Amino acid sequence: MLVVIPLISLALLVIIFENSNHCWRRSILSATVVWSVFLATTTEFFSFFKLLKFFPVLGVWVLFTIGLAILYSQLIGSSQGSVRLKNPWKILKENKISLFPGLLLGGVVLIVATVGLIALVAPPNTWDSMTYHMSRVVHWIQNHSLAHYPTYNLPQLFHPPFAEFTIMHLQMLSGGDRFANLVQWFAMVGSIMGVSLISKELKADVRGQVFAAVFCATIPMGILQGSSTQNDYVVTFWLVCLAYYVLLAVKAKNNQIPLFFIGASLGLATLTKSSAYVFAFPFMLWFGFVKLNHLRLNIWKPILVITAIFMALNINHYLRNLDLFGSLLGTPKNFALEYKIEVFTIPTFLSNVLKNLSLHVDIVRHLGLQQFITPITGIVAKILGIIHSIIGVELNDPRITSGSYTVPGISFDENTAGNPLHLFMILAAIAYCLIKKNLRNDKYLVSYLASIIAGFFIFCLLLKIQPYQSRHHLIIFVLVSAFVGLVLSKIKNHLIINTILIVFIFTSMPWVFNNKFRPINAEANIFNLSRTEQYFINRNHLKQPYVETANFVLSKECSNVGLSLGTGETVGNVYWEYPFWPLLQKNKLIKLEHINPQNISNKKSNHYPHNKFVPCAIISVKDKKLKEEQNIELVLPSGTYVQEWSTASDYITVLTKR
Repeated sequence: MLVVIPLISLALLVIIFENSNHCWRRSILSATVVWSVFLATTTEFFSFFKLLKFFPVLGVWVLFTIGLAILYSQLIGSSQGSVRLKNPWKILKENKISLFPGLLLGGVVLIVATVGLIALVAPPNTWDSMTYHMSRVVHWIQNHSLAHYPTYNLPQLFHPPFAEFTIMHLQMLSGGDRFANLVQWFAMVGSIMGVSLISKELKADVRGQVFAAVFCATIPMGILQGSSTQNDYVVTFWLVCLAYYVLLAVKAKNNQIPLFFIGASLGLATLTKSSAYVFAFPFMLWFGFVKLNHLRLNIWKPILVITAIFMALNINHYLRNLDLFGSLLGTPKNFALEYKIEVFTIPTFLSNVLKNLSLHVDIVRHLGLQQFITPITGIVAKILGIIHSIIGVELNDPRITSGSYTVPGISFDENTAGNPLHLFMILAAIAYCLIKKNLRNDKYLVSYLASIIAGFFIFCLLLKIQPYQSRHHLIIFVLVSAFVGLVLSKIKNHLIINTILIVFIFTSMPWVFNNKFRPINAEANIFNLSRTEQYFINRNHLKQPYVETANFVLSKECSNVGLSLGTGETVGNVYWEYPFWPLLQKNKLIKLEHINPQNISNKKSNHYPHNKFVPCAIISVKDKKLKEEQNIELVLPSGTYVQEWSTASDYITVLTKR
């Protein structure tokens, strides 16, 4: 399959870097950074010339792979010696991994392999993927360009796009969305390797590095996200890379600073998700302070290089947003209002910190002890109420809270799952670090931990608490894995630590097998449900009307289909678009475009090629509560469209030209 060509190029890069680094984990990180920079720059290049098409994309990957193969062959023939892949068992032997850490790694492999199987078998079905992640991918492919287009769902336009760039390349080369979930899975694998490598730089022994990998691999939110088309694990991976290269830089006593990799990791992180700005800032501040002390007035040189690489990766997306929205990030005001804190005081900050932490407190149900111990979520809720009354802050103050806040229980939803066992272990590790003089005096360890905690505090300071806030915390839990792994390895009672790590692996299994939207251990699971059924597993009631609508449109032999999704000035997080694409394009190529969206993106309707789009049918999807307001007539420059067909509930109607 053609989709393996980019993977072959990545493997060649790993081998080439391993020849100079002599560290396979660092080689994987470095190779992935270079590979991703290549992917991002070629995507933007082809987009500029409207060449985001199958043959140009295939051709550039073939040429890149051939070029790397030639470089690989030259390295083999050079005086540097042979370049070869190492036997995994030899790697374990070289690192002197004993029996128990080896068994722990076996548990990590089991988790990762199972999540990878789920990612490969299940189709994309995350809510956000149905509204914008996957939808933007197919629009780019159809338009042969990344240029903003008319849409009812503005996040398709202004959100950072790198994760979807990667999905797009895999989709173009494979002809479908079979490999879309693997982007997050690869990020999960890379993050596990990355935190073990960071723990090594923090002077953890082999046991500590294995412990870091186990801690990271068993994070419930990470397990659920690892088989999805969200982008939280992708941005997490780039921040792991950034943290690693910053750590290398601050430890360097000479000018061997990995400036390219710092700039590229930072740029790729912000090109993936806006939360990267928050969590990357403390690490860049750490880097700046240390290098200012070393370089003095010459500090501008590395800063300039890093900034140039960062801007080169993000500039095109910034310009697209600036052109349409008038700002670099492009966030609409009503969307920002839902997220931005509106008041900055010490009591409200304390409130937000406590509420963010309380998302991860259901440890009783996490350990399966609810039959013996009453879950503590109720107690935590009462304590929060008491504290808020003391500090004089309303628990659901709309200035710092989006919607109504309650202490959540256990969840197998990739948007809301908590990590209670991991939170309690982090707090215990921090306490142990403060007690032990040799740990609290380790400036690199303390600075690394302080950067993570600072990121969390900035996050709490700037963003309102949301029902799905815990998925943004994945970055924190993954980064802190390196710290926890090191601390656990310093505890002399191996029996206690070994028992704890076994508990981590076994208690993570429910999230591996009982993913709410991609289950294995369920009567209806990813192996006995069709891909169409799995698209709608999140909202099963939509399956029949969507399938019926697609069948009716296909019966009309219509090649240009308009989409009218929702009403009003909205960023669009309710109406699902993506399922129409695989349903309508089963037998023939059908072009889909948004018709007359009632938001700022409608400006693009007047630009080519959208101004040349003449639909022969329009699918109108409205909220059931608004069905009495369904338009039975729509007047467009191309003609007047009237209702010809609707689903039984009138939730979806199809309009055709009069």
